[in-house]
Amino acid sequence: MKQLAYAMLAAGVLFASPAFAQQGKSAWDKIVLEDKAGNVMTSTGGDYQTALLGQNLAVGEYMMLSGDKALAKVVYYELDDNGKVLHKCVRDYTDPNTYIIDASCVPAAAWASGNGPMIGAAVVAALLLGSGGDTDPGPISAGPRN
Repeated sequence: MKQLAYAMLAAGVLFASPAFAQQGKSAWDKIVLEDKAGNVMTSTGGDYQTALLGQNLAVGEYMMLSGDKALAKVVYYELDDNGKVLHKCVRDYTDPNTYIIDASCVPAAAWASGNGPMIGAAVVAALLLGSGGDTDPGPISAGPRN
């Protein structure tokens, strides 16, 4: 019984490794401002300019959100040699502040996308299977059968 639990745990770790590897990703081919509301401005060190939808952003660029309902959605893309999207990560900025666009992106809902549900199910199954003892608990009822 414990061997099955260990096998399930190993399978969970195996399936989880691509998801965990993506979470720590720091080399993206393209970073794009895909959605905005309110006042969103960017700067590469000089004066701030109004940010445009679809604008490519660079690592180290400053992004300033101001106003009550300012928000920005920045999408990080990894592309193949033909420009096809291999992976993407979305970061939402919702508070008025000045942010620095960095090279790391951790998806907000890493467990809700990709292999997340499968990983969670494998881990729970392994824990449940491994929670039983090695001894046989015996029959549910020791009373006479009719």
